[in-house]
Parts: sequence; structure tokens; C-alpha cells
Amino acid sequence: MKWVVTDMDGTLIHHGCISPKNLQAIRLLEEHGIELMIASGRDFHGVKTILDPYQIRCQAILGNGAQFCDEDGHIIQSCYLSNEVLEPVTDLFEKYQIPYMIFTEDGFFTGYDPQYVKEAFIQRGIALFHEKREQFEPGGLLEKSPCLFLQFIPDKKVFLKQNHSIIKIEAFSIDPSLQTIIKEQLAKLSGISFLSSFHDNIEVTDALAQKGLILKSIAIQQGISDDEIAVIGDGMNDLTLFENFKYSYAVKNAHPYIQSLAYKIVASCDQDGFSEAVDDLLKR
Repeated sequence: MKWVVTDMDGTLIHHGCISPKNLQAIRLLEEHGIELMIASGRDFHGVKTILDPYQIRCQAILGNGAQFCDEDGHIIQSCYLSNEVLEPVTDLFEKYQIPYMIFTEDGFFTGYDPQYVKEAFIQRGIALFHEKREQFEPGGLLEKSPCLFLQFIPDKKVFLKQNHSIIKIEAFSIDPSLQTIIKEQLAKLSGISFLSSFHDNIEVTDALAQKGLILKSIAIQQGISDDEIAVIGDGMNDLTLFENFKYSYAVKNAHPYIQSLAYKIVASCDQDGFSEAVDDLLKR
């Protein structure tokens, strides 16, 4: 085994933290010369904010497969969203008054009042992840959250002419009754992929920006075989990891379909399922 590739939210971390048992498992991987790799929907700073307090440095898949970066955040491979789909996607979200953020290589943008989106995101974090408002303030754990750095787009056509590299578009605080409608309309657009990391969000990327696809590509480049890679995850944004790699571990809180594809199901995220998966790998 050469790489252990893990999702973050709902898999490695619980309430924004790495548990002592999971941290111990990461140290065991280091001792055995097995490289940890993160595969997340987050951007680099979102990953770094979690890992830095534990002095963990590793390569990472970002934006659900839109980017692959080294330990220092340098982008090695990318698969960005086409400018052609930005308007139809954001117009759809605006039609249903759904807050959204556009993640790019040079900043975060929205077509709404940034203060409105920021407040919606913070309220969502409080309700869904039990975060505290003060964590978003300077010095807080979430002081680098994208919602705090949003720039307003007064004219989308002008924005597109600036040739931003678009990692993903994420919409959130969605009324569950709108999920089906939104996804049915997104399905009519070509060249995109969309999924929900959580029950209340939709993340839109390029059709080929998938965790499993970019991991497979990087593995080929670095001479790592599929059987030398283990993956751990919980959500539908991990689907291509489970489709492409045999040694796939699903935490017990994972989506039922992800569990059905898993090589093995381990304890839930809040019961240190990552640690259990590592333990099983090392016993092998």
C-alpha cells in the first residue's frame, strides 16, 4: 500500500477536528511509509486550516476533483469549469433565489450581495455543523472561510472576459423541495457534473472534475497501481473513488449507495471510522 486517500468532512474530521484516534492512525501511516492524501470539495486553504494545527502536510485533491496540488498548494493538475456554463448555472440558482459562491484560482465571487451570502453561509454552518459565529471572526478557526472573501459580480459577461479559472460553483441553504427541480434542470446542461456533499447543497464542476478520475491520472503519472491505493469516504462526491479503486472503505454514516460499493464498511465518522480503516489496512 502506497497511498491512503481520504475525504475530509464526514470521514476524517468531525465538527472540524481530527480526533486523537484518527490522528494516531495518520502517524501510523507515516511510520509505515504510507502517504496520506486528502480528497475534498474544499479549496486549499480550507484543507490547510484543518491540517495545520496537527502539523500534517500532504498532497490533496481539491474542488471534488477540479485540482490536484502538492503539499504547498502548488497546482499539479486541473480540470476547470467552462466559462460557457457559468451564466446558465448561476442564472438557475438566482431564479430560485439560492445563495451561491464561485470558487476560482484568484478568489471567490457571487452575483448576490456578498454580505447576504456570507450571513447565509454562517447560519448554515451554525445549524448544520454546530459552528460558532466567533469562529468566522479574525483569529477564529474559520477566519479563512470563502464566504468572508466574496467579491460581487456586477456584470457576468465582463467577469467571463477576465478569464478566471473556475474550480466549482457551490449553492447552499437549499429548500429540499427545490433539489429535484434544480437537478433536473442542471442535467440538461452539457459539460458539467453536479452533486451534493451534504443534504442542503449542490456543487457544480466540469464533467471530468471527479475525485476518482484525477486520482487515477495522478497515480499513472507517479507509477502507483490501483491496488496500492486505499480510499475512504462517505458521500456521493466520493463515488468515482469507490468505482475506480478496489480497496474502498465507507464510514457507517456514508450514503447507502457508497456503502453498497465499499470493500469494507467501518465505524461512523464520530466513532473514528478512519482509524478503523487504517488499522484494517495495516493488518493486511
